[in-house]
Amino acid sequence: METEKKVIGRCPVCGGNVVKTCKGFRCENNTGESPKCGLFINGVIGNRKMSDDEVATLLEKREIMLDGFATKEWKTFSTVLILKDDGSIDMNSVVAVCPHCGGELRVGQKAFNCSNYKNPTAPCDFVIWRNIGGHLLSLEEVRQLCAQGMTAEAVEMFREDGFRFSKKLGLSPDKTQVVKI
Repeated sequence: METEKKVIGRCPVCGGNVVKTCKGFRCENNTGESPKCGLFINGVIGNRKMSDDEVATLLEKREIMLDGFATKEWKTFSTVLILKDDGSIDMNSVVAVCPHCGGELRVGQKAFNCSNYKNPTAPCDFVIWRNIGGHLLSLEEVRQLCAQGMTAEAVEMFREDGFRFSKKLGLSPDKTQVVKI
């Protein structure tokens, strides 16, 4: 008796269905002696198991920011997985250009930090916290802050007393911190 294949999403390389297998996720056209497509996403990347929903988002948006990866020494880190046009996966912790000094803004477990924080000649302590007022910033919102100086849309946040409110996030005039506007 053959069981039904679970379709996770569409293949960005050839348009076929991406299905879950025992070792990961592959395009239905990646079978046989001469496959038409080479898309295969490992079920475990960076010592971290990938969920069906995460792979579906990666297939749709071509990138996803995730936590919980680990080195061979089991040091954990956050990164952005990028699905390239050929179906391969890249890891990249750089998400934007630092609006304060022009360095690389990198994703961390609690914040996005400038790569120049330890620069002996011109240290930069620019940071964007990943959680602002109970709102978890998306990759797109961080990129908007760095490129345009503010988020395109208001974000929902919470005060200490639990009151909910919406405001855009922007950079201070000196581009050293994120403020609610």
